[in-house]
Amino acid sequence: MRTIEKYALFGLSMIAAVLVLACGGGGGGGGGGSGTLDTTPPTISSLAVSPSLLTVGTQAQINATVTDVDSGVQAVVAIVTYPDNTQASVTLSASGNGSTYTGTFTAQWTPSGASANVRVQLRVIDRAGNEARSEISVRTAGLPPSPPF
Repeated sequence: MRTIEKYALFGLSMIAAVLVLACGGGGGGGGGGSGTLDTTPPTISSLAVSPSLLTVGTQAQINATVTDVDSGVQAVVAIVTYPDNTQASVTLSASGNGSTYTGTFTAQWTPSGASANVRVQLRVIDRAGNEARSEISVRTAGLPPSPPF
């Protein structure tokens, strides 16, 4: 064989070897995981706040049951919006069996005298960046009436 043909044959065999190795030895995805992309958002199966009636200064607890079977839960955060439109961010932490998340906050807003609601918006993000949201309202107790004198 001539020298040029030897180098060409060697070059082609090297390219073929690289292509075979690059695809995991011919077996597909290279041996790391299922090869599927997680596009499914986390599941929020429950969201609750206790106590169910808030007053200014009350310490409250947010409980949520959250799962993500594909990539796992990365973050669980609640945004609490008070009757005067001020907001607080509450990070929930895993507790118990791993799908229960809890966080606490102290209810703080400028009372107006009338009953209103506190809105709790839960935002859950999984490790693939998918997001789920849920929202509930919690009643507030208005200020007692002023004395008649």
